[in-house]
Amino acid sequence: MNMGSRDMKNYKVGRAICDQIRVAGSVKIYNRIRNSFTGPPDIYFIKEQLALYKWRKQFFLAHFPEDTWTTDCNFGCGKLGFSSEIHSMAAIHYNITENFDQVLKLAFEDSRPDPLHFPTDYFSSWFQNKFEWDKVKEKELLQKLTTVDLSTAVHILSVLYSSSPPSLLQLAIRRVVELGLSLEGIPKEVQVVARRGLYYIE
Repeated sequence: MNMGSRDMKNYKVGRAICDQIRVAGSVKIYNRIRNSFTGPPDIYFIKEQLALYKWRKQFFLAHFPEDTWTTDCNFGCGKLGFSSEIHSMAAIHYNITENFDQVLKLAFEDSRPDPLHFPTDYFSSWFQNKFEWDKVKEKELLQKLTTVDLSTAVHILSVLYSSSPPSLLQLAIRRVVELGLSLEGIPKEVQVVARRGLYYIE
């Protein structure tokens, strides 16, 4: 049976969501992190957040190549000396973190608005993006690490550089958090670790 245009669009959107779930590792993790990019990194799911962010960015660039869309320049680029690339990257960040449902719909539209315009955020968090780390740019990486607490910073570095598997404690807490199990009845120290990370120091 041939699918109509709307059915085909829904199928493609559904397949894109399944691809994101595959990147996240499970439905529960996907549901936990899919709208989590406006806050600090989720300590026990940083690896999945980075992977999902990368997938969404690649998706955006594949479906909306450069020069096929516009956005508002909210940073006074001419007056402050920012290049047009800056506000384009900020717009991509905003749309894959806070507007991705709309991005998915537009990606599979038979007829797109002309001109195609994407919104952006005046005070863009792209400038301190904690979900994309370039290990080649060590100075920039170290500067960005100063914007998070010590425990989060060590967790990020572990994801980026560690070649060892996670500890049993980390795996256990991660599983408890993933399943949404209650932390009541376990030692206070473990509760703190579950909330603040393995490397939190009071």
